[in-house]
Amino acid sequence: MRFLTFTAPTPAEDLALEEAIQLGLEESSSPPTWRVWQMRSTAVVLGTGQEHAREVQLEAARESGVPVLRRHSGGGAVLNGPGVLSYSAFYPFAQLPGSQSISGAMEAALAPVQRALKRLGVTTGFAGLSDFAVTIAGGELRKLAGHAQARKRLSVLVHGTLLADPDWAALARVLRFPTRSPDYRAGRDHRAFLTSLKELGAPKGLADFTKALCAELGAVEDAAEPTAAERSAAQRLLKEKYAQDSWNLRR
Repeated sequence: MRFLTFTAPTPAEDLALEEAIQLGLEESSSPPTWRVWQMRSTAVVLGTGQEHAREVQLEAARESGVPVLRRHSGGGAVLNGPGVLSYSAFYPFAQLPGSQSISGAMEAALAPVQRALKRLGVTTGFAGLSDFAVTIAGGELRKLAGHAQARKRLSVLVHGTLLADPDWAALARVLRFPTRSPDYRAGRDHRAFLTSLKELGAPKGLADFTKALCAELGAVEDAAEPTAAERSAAQRLLKEKYAQDSWNLRR
């Protein structure tokens, strides 16, 4: 299992690399991989099937200089960037027990993340389809992390965004109330529904999370950069797809 700590120069390149690694896994040219990263700048990232105008305050995003991008996995829109920790698990189905189902893949892939968060003093449970939620004072359930999945013929990608110390004002400014939301949200606005590692008094740095996750994964082979083949594939995908409005704003 490779443990990749690499952030691309731009958010669009980060998303292109996610698909490039999974395609490499499909072709047996990339190994099973965990990736931990943090976007260098802020971007809205849509799920593959979402309608951008229904999920994003487009004028506010343009005025704020926040690009609207689209990933190749499902799930809902997120405001990613500094203050948000991202992690990705790339597995062949044959190496991830339970991954024949969407829920099974989520539970199996994300178990080490839950244990890593517990090392940092945060106990999470699954809520909704695939959120990590925590119970705060007063018994209120709040979302700390969200996850999405991309399934191909031989492999699955499960990736997530963990709120460490996000820009709450920007989040409220550019994201609409989601068109689909879990029951436990109960109509709450973004600020009332979400929480962060900082608010929970936990370490919020990428290095702290990376160390905790490595400890839970056990034997991993550290890698600072993707392979040349993965980087080449990512650049091709960037040019053909992730840097194009025809993909990002296709719906």
